[in-house]
Amino acid sequence: MKKIHKESYEIYGSPKITELLNKKGEKVSQKYVYSIMKENNIKAKYIKPYIQTTVSHDFSDKLKNLLNRHYDPTKPNVAW
Repeated sequence: MKKIHKESYEIYGSPKITELLNKKGEKVSQKYVYSIMKENNIKAKYIKPYIQTTVSHDFSDKLKNLLNRHYDPTKPNVAW
């Protein structure tokens, strides 16, 4: 069980380890694997998925003047 846990980069928890042990021919329950993991202080690591926010390389190219607003006034305080 420790070998499976180490090979998975310590990501797998008791459900996945139970599944792999059952496929190898070892008849164990998830509760039994969980109790052994708890006794040996083995915990699965949760890896938070990386979410990229709105970052675009061509973002300024997509901006268009759809309302035909004139943003280049000839002198100060003319546009307001």
